[in-house]
Amino acid sequence: MFKHVAGAAFLIIAFTSTITGQSTKNLSANSNAGVKWEESLGGADAAKAIARLGDLSPTTIRERLKRTRLPAYLPGPALVNKIIEAQNLVVATGKRVEKLKAALQPVLDYHGRSQMPIYVLQSDKPKACLVDRSVIFITTRLMISAYDEEIRGIVAHELAHEYVWDERSKAKEAKNGKLMRELELFCDVVAAFTLKEIGDDPASYGRILVRLTMIGSKTGSVTKAESDTHPSLDARKKLNKFLCQQLN
Repeated sequence: MFKHVAGAAFLIIAFTSTITGQSTKNLSANSNAGVKWEESLGGADAAKAIARLGDLSPTTIRERLKRTRLPAYLPGPALVNKIIEAQNLVVATGKRVEKLKAALQPVLDYHGRSQMPIYVLQSDKPKACLVDRSVIFITTRLMISAYDEEIRGIVAHELAHEYVWDERSKAKEAKNGKLMRELELFCDVVAAFTLKEIGDDPASYGRILVRLTMIGSKTGSVTKAESDTHPSLDARKKLNKFLCQQLN
């Protein structure tokens, strides 16, 4: 079993510049306004997730991601095969798989992971995950349940785990659910921003979160409520809506 799989009341947090047209300093002076502002974007954890990127200007986000990006890691064939075997699932092949891999290349390129291996595994659960910073897995159920644009958002979320890889690993070991949920929301922010940067609609990420949650709740693999490691669907929807308004 591999350890590291990515696949998630405060006053307003001070940002380096204005996001909403009203300075966060003024919002901090009014706790009610601060709470309402946090609620509009998904809660205090969402505010802290956004604060990790400084502000929502493209230039600032690009610089923050560039500074925190880990060097690309290319695993050898032996390690890749070992990781695949550990999944205990059959690898899917065919034209649809190759088409999907080609459609995901812009996301890999954007995050400096052009050579990262992607495998589609046969499974009824709609999932994607990044294992040991080495391989991205996507299930056949996800492949047939989402448009390519939506899967690009999911993969962007998985790649975003690399930016907080060590912090997330420590949070997982310490069973720090609050921090893990914040980091998942951070990855949601990066996913939406990535889609915007490569010419896709960041709202598509919010739509696929809803659809996958509905499918996953039927299989017992996903819940709409907050868990020890992931924020609630409602919080993620609010954050995505807020980001779409700001990024557009």
